[in-house]
Amino acid sequence: MVFGASWCPKCAEEVPEIGKLYAKWKAQGVDVVFVSLDESEKEYLEFSSKLPFISVCDYKKWQSPVVEAYYVFATPTMYLLGDKREIILRPNSVKQIDAWVDWFLIQGNKK
Repeated sequence: MVFGASWCPKCAEEVPEIGKLYAKWKAQGVDVVFVSLDESEKEYLEFSSKLPFISVCDYKKWQSPVVEAYYVFATPTMYLLGDKREIILRPNSVKQIDAWVDWFLIQGNKK
């Protein structure tokens, strides 16, 4: 789960990187949901239309119930959730998520 917005400079770097890795992650059973904190439908659609994964936006920015439920206070904020939607990891970067996929999923499937 990735919380971000079109107005976030770091999101403009990180979210496309997730898009590049998405096919590899998806093949290991990892899906991505982008939760936008945008307030403008136009800006949200321009940013999210290029993404190969699910994206949602309720245009409530920091007052969005999902933003409040996950205690998001900065963008981008990423969480790796388990099957029961429990937080497994709060990675600091896309590289950390990719390393987790490589180590725990790809290596685990080779055993």
